[in-house]
Amino acid sequence: MPISDDLSPRNFITKIVKYDRVVNVPNSMSVLYDLLPVSLALAAKKLVGVYNFCNPGAISHNEILDLYKQYIDPSYTYANFTLEEQALILKAGRSNNTLDHKKLVDAVPEIHIPEIHESLVNVMIRMKENLTKEGIWPDNLPKRNK
Repeated sequence: MPISDDLSPRNFITKIVKYDRVVNVPNSMSVLYDLLPVSLALAAKKLVGVYNFCNPGAISHNEILDLYKQYIDPSYTYANFTLEEQALILKAGRSNNTLDHKKLVDAVPEIHIPEIHESLVNVMIRMKENLTKEGIWPDNLPKRNK
């Protein structure tokens, strides 16, 4: 699940802040700020094959939304529902995965790939700076469709 430092419509954070309810399940995530240099290093080394292109560790939707609330929008609220309740409203099933990052980390020992919790704090700090520069923060943050 890709995460960027802005509110791009394809950013995982942008998507989940608009949901009425989320499941509290940990998943592997890919922070683009951290992983773009890794992709360039892999290409420079001519390394090919299957890599789980994600930050080390897993983080839940609740943990991400709590960080969003802490750093971006203190008035933000969310509610949870179960995987079974989620399945009733979705047109297609969802997978929740914690991927092994060892092969990726070992391939680029010269690059520090932060653990996902550390990385998400940094994402929120950069996001707030970016949103402030763009005039989005604090008054034009995404809201749920009513």
